[in-house]
Amino acid sequence: MQMLKMARALALAAIMGPACAGAAGFPERPIRIVVPFPPGGTADIVARVVSDKMAQELGTTLIVENKPGGAGGSVGTLEIVRARPDGYTLGIATVGTLGTAPATAPRALYDPEKDFSYISNIASMPMLLAAGPSMGQATLQEIIERARQRPGTVSFGSGGTGGVAHLMGAKFEVATGTRLMHVPYRGANPALTDVAGGQVDLIFDALASSAPFLQSQRIRPLAVSGQSRVGGLPQTPTFAEAGLPEVGTQAWYGLVGPAGIDGKIVQRLYEAVQAAVSSAEVRERLEKLDTQAVGSDPQAYREQVVKELQAWRQLAQSQNIVVD
Repeated sequence: MQMLKMARALALAAIMGPACAGAAGFPERPIRIVVPFPPGGTADIVARVVSDKMAQELGTTLIVENKPGGAGGSVGTLEIVRARPDGYTLGIATVGTLGTAPATAPRALYDPEKDFSYISNIASMPMLLAAGPSMGQATLQEIIERARQRPGTVSFGSGGTGGVAHLMGAKFEVATGTRLMHVPYRGANPALTDVAGGQVDLIFDALASSAPFLQSQRIRPLAVSGQSRVGGLPQTPTFAEAGLPEVGTQAWYGLVGPAGIDGKIVQRLYEAVQAAVSSAEVRERLEKLDTQAVGSDPQAYREQVVKELQAWRQLAQSQNIVVD
């Protein structure tokens, strides 16, 4: 019996030894960060801005790889889920990939509550509602009244069915008691182009991608999300100030890995994110994108995602939003 116990102890030590050593010596080689969207977008820029400082803190190279494709960034997100949980493959998560996409899918490809190790919510960005020239100089309240009186005649564009902008439009409909006509596009830019051209009336979008159209005054901001007004749009009220606090969704960009990463490795990665977002250089670069550094801890980030996912699911079910 004593020999059997000793054999079991030796076997357990053999299994746990390499894992513990790996955690203690982490990182020993370059780390890959998967971005489930094309180069040049906000998720990609956030990854590259933060990875530079994280690499200095960790003493290794961080390689950003773009893996776009699938509904809502599912191709790259699945690559994160299926990676070895050793901390050497991480990925950027968004309110779309871990919120609206799984909430609107009839058969979700992954479970945000079980399939990820949460490291930190890196940064958040305001979303906005803007009008094109077809709305003239109508105020937000006048547009709401028009939509109430003539259901389905006021249109809004978004970067895709089931994305955060689409579901933000659904939130707006619930909050205002209106019915709008949703016009989905393959990305924000073509949607913005048609709103600016007068083919579509309104758009819900992230502030960063809308910025060139706002600066050229091709679209007119009506409300922004967040607790305070945006510095570059001081005359534009928040959704809360406009009497629609439940509409004010924030876009966010976080760092995750596959489920099962050792807690010590997660903590090490979180500390590297903290060092990055605390630096003046990173904060300044994020602010130029109208993006605010967050740097929440792993538990707070997990709780945020789970809470938001439940709310998105309830909204999708109540509005019958399903993306095949």
